[in-house]
Amino acid sequence: MAYLLLMLVLAALVYVGWRVTRMTANRPRTRVIGPDDDPEFLQRINPQDDQPRS
Repeated sequence: MAYLLLMLVLAALVYVGWRVTRMTANRPRTRVIGPDDDPEFLQRINPQDDQPRS
């Protein structure tokens, strides 16, 4: 009887672990916008770059 209870507890833990990993895998990833992705930011920190170089 103790082995049956142990098997049920182990099966429940495996199931819960499987569900948690599936939930984290399906979560949408947030996109981080860095300075390279924002041309307006780059223009604000380098205003002299608007003029052509000679």
